[in-house]
Amino acid sequence: MILCLNLNAAIDKTIVVSSFKINRIHRPESVLSLAGGKGCNVARALKTLGEDPVVSGWVGGFAGQFIEEELHREGIQTDFVHTDFESRTCTSILDREAQTMTEIYEKGEAVPLEKIDDLRDLIRKTIGKYKAMTLSGSMPQGVPSNFYADLIEIAHEQNVPAFLDSSGDALREGIEARPFLVKPNETEVRSLLKHGSNDTFDFVQAASEVSVKYGTSVLLSLGAKGAIAANGQDVFVVEIPRVDAKSAVGSGDCTLGGLVHGILSGLSFEESVRCGVAAGTANTLTVGAGQFKMGDFERLREQVHISH
Repeated sequence: MILCLNLNAAIDKTIVVSSFKINRIHRPESVLSLAGGKGCNVARALKTLGEDPVVSGWVGGFAGQFIEEELHREGIQTDFVHTDFESRTCTSILDREAQTMTEIYEKGEAVPLEKIDDLRDLIRKTIGKYKAMTLSGSMPQGVPSNFYADLIEIAHEQNVPAFLDSSGDALREGIEARPFLVKPNETEVRSLLKHGSNDTFDFVQAASEVSVKYGTSVLLSLGAKGAIAANGQDVFVVEIPRVDAKSAVGSGDCTLGGLVHGILSGLSFEESVRCGVAAGTANTLTVGAGQFKMGDFERLREQVHISH
């Protein structure tokens, strides 16, 4: 089993309209509601790839009940800590004609200290039964920025590899705990190396520098421009296959899921990166975060170009 941390759980609602305009009434072409949060998306990708994920974090209220039941309906196990407050809802409005995405994300309530302790204790008791742990997304209100670092240290005690995909202080403090892999974007890697947004920047060198400095593998996401992967001094550039994308929501999470799947399957780092990029790209072909077809994944995996 693979533990997927989903601290910022939400109902992810995607509303598809044509010609979205402010101050107008719209009648959607379709509405899709899913158990949301980056950890849920990672779990969904892992499930599609034949893995056995378990989602953990905090949920509460009617929204929390929906999130848990929806995951179970999809065949994904959960091990949540329950709260007294309502889990949030995140709404994305997809304009099919203009190909724009307008997103409204609720902030969510602060997590009480005792519930933070409950989740930490739960993971300490159960981490030994997992093959890996993924830690995805930002911290909810009330959760200290070193929480991911604490959990990575707990995973180290049981020799469970941890895969970190976060930002800000949660990333900066989490990477100090030396996870197995981190997946920063351009802004995040600049922050890790203390470079300004306008500084001249060699991303290939940056990926290697982060990998060597923190003793971790790196997949640096450059969006549509591709990615750079580094495992110490071994660095390569990844070109993403060109596709007619419908929605990129959840693609980064699917990339992480594909990476974890490849590594746990015993593939080389390079081939695992290929799996990750293929899963992330396949996700763009479907409306709904963390959802892709295995046929698309297999086809796109052959089209991922890697150069050293």
